[in-house]
Amino acid sequence: MATARIELLTEILVEDNESAAGFANDFDPATTPLIAPLLDAIDTVVFVADTNGKLRYVNAAWARLTGFSLKETRSLARSDYLHPQDEDRWLRFLDARKRDPQRTAVLVLRFLTNAGETIHLEAGAQAVVTDSGKCMGFVGTLSDVGRRVQAEGLKEASHRTLETLINSLPGLVYRCRNNRQWTMEYMSNGCEVLTGYPPEALINSERLTYADLIVPEDRDQVWENVQASLREHRAFELMYRIRTARGEERWVLERGRGNFSKSGELLGVEGFITDITRERHEQIRLRSDSLYDPETHLPTPTLFLDRLDMALRRRTIRPLDAVAVFVVHLDQFAKWRATLGVHFRERAFLDIGRRMESVLNAVDTLCLWNDSEFAFLHECPDADANARAIAARLQQQLRAPVVDGGNEMFLTTSIGVVTGVRGSEQAEDIVSLASTAAARARNAGVGRIEVVDMGGGAATSATDTAKTGLSEVR
Repeated sequence: MATARIELLTEILVEDNESAAGFANDFDPATTPLIAPLLDAIDTVVFVADTNGKLRYVNAAWARLTGFSLKETRSLARSDYLHPQDEDRWLRFLDARKRDPQRTAVLVLRFLTNAGETIHLEAGAQAVVTDSGKCMGFVGTLSDVGRRVQAEGLKEASHRTLETLINSLPGLVYRCRNNRQWTMEYMSNGCEVLTGYPPEALINSERLTYADLIVPEDRDQVWENVQASLREHRAFELMYRIRTARGEERWVLERGRGNFSKSGELLGVEGFITDITRERHEQIRLRSDSLYDPETHLPTPTLFLDRLDMALRRRTIRPLDAVAVFVVHLDQFAKWRATLGVHFRERAFLDIGRRMESVLNAVDTLCLWNDSEFAFLHECPDADANARAIAARLQQQLRAPVVDGGNEMFLTTSIGVVTGVRGSEQAEDIVSLASTAAARARNAGVGRIEVVDMGGGAATSATDTAKTGLSEVR
């Protein structure tokens, strides 16, 4: 390849005879041959600029990017090829290189082409300093980063659009750690509307955590149900109460799931929380309009709570009449319920209800508490002593598959039981405690029973019963 010398740095950076002799002593022409064809062949712009930031030499890549030749560039003012709003940034960048020659840095700047278009180039530069410490100019490179800048701009615009959308939702989008405090790492602006607290008051805070907002009676229920869902790698849906900054009690609906790495490690919990106070009150009103569920023909939760409330009152009058509350969770039933036809689902509920009623006595009450849980009120002098045996009989009754034509649905159950009831408790709090115990039993393994003794005995206990396989339809 033919090679040729280009002008020496002394000729590029020094005007005529100004300091030429002194500068030439610092740069031996024999040691500074530059191979012009090689520089012209690369796509990166190589430049030499004077102390005022004006380009004195550029290789051919500059002409390919901007349309300005080397000869034209030398005669142009800096503002002819550098965006007016970036001129000051360019000079500050070069000044920093002069003050600290050893430091490396890059800066994206807007340059103008011969056609008047704007292009983005990433500049890197180093000051040319003599042994006496005098700065004679700068050498460096300019790289075309237009595609990168465009991609980053689109990404930023997309992020702004997503952020706007999230902050417009009627609720709270969150990401948190899986700990008892539900330490928040991100909360959308809906946080303040829902809770009365700005997001920054709760994010990574030890003084005020989201768990502090959940009413004490619901905290264990939320924790246990989320843990059960995370263990099974499935989404969860919860209804519970929070207390706002103004002291108001609100019902919220939370939908979320665990964020897992490819290796299965839990990275955090993400979800959406919305205010359902009005809907909850309307739901309670509608429930009270009907005392029996049309699908199961069992008492509604409203009637169940009324009967439990009456049982608690009788307990205060007749202490010998014990009260036990059971929550029977049908493992994975909620998933199968969505796949069943309407008629099969109704017949399945009737079959399950009849089996459970066969264990009850004449004064007991059974109801479908939610999509996958039955609540059962047992009232008799031996209720506390017989609670575990009754739970085991319930599991035994539900071992056989639910059959409809060619379909068979096998069930396993996790049961939470509350005993030792004194009578001064709130009915809904007792059911919530039993539901939490059922979730804790589910976390412990398939087909378990968890007993909570409110009378001061063993706080909780678990036992293996009915260890069948996972629920399945075949």
